[in-house]
Amino acid sequence: MNENIYNNFYFLLILNNCSVYTDKTIKIEKEISLDFPKISEIKKEEISEKSKDVSLGYFWGVSEDIYPYFSNHKFENPISYERPNNNFVLKVDYFFDKKEQVKLKFYEWNYNEKVETPREIFMDKFEEIKNFLSEKIGNPIFVNYEDLERSKEETIRDDIKWRGKNLNSYLFRFRGKEGFNQIRLVLYKD
Repeated sequence: MNENIYNNFYFLLILNNCSVYTDKTIKIEKEISLDFPKISEIKKEEISEKSKDVSLGYFWGVSEDIYPYFSNHKFENPISYERPNNNFVLKVDYFFDKKEQVKLKFYEWNYNEKVETPREIFMDKFEEIKNFLSEKIGNPIFVNYEDLERSKEETIRDDIKWRGKNLNSYLFRFRGKEGFNQIRLVLYKD
């Protein structure tokens, strides 16, 4: 009996080590910063992390559904960085004013085609972000998960919103019937 248990354990250990998928996911605490330093400090930090500047070089906006206070500010051209690849391609956009005060951070996780990663990992990442923000900000004020199988739409969106004393957040995820996945997170203080 004991020999059978050991054989099963050994088989599972070998099977686990032979998996094609290796988890290269960076923990959310290393990806998301809840601080809002000046943009000059963020640039130094992103460069030190070997992020690539992918800024568009012109102004572009965000809808008030995503950031309700967008029209209350006069922003400079946003600066965007793509973080070094892991299981996701992570891009972060920073919206800031003339005084270099960052008012809005916009994170976007996309599928990394250079790494063989199961698409289910998006749900794990979404839940990890949700749990992280709930721990830091408190319970969400709004949660909506759509049913992809029942939807007549090809792409659906799951939404979660938080409102805290010093930080607000909007997390949403696009899912498609053809396998499309994308996670977006907006952080702002006003």
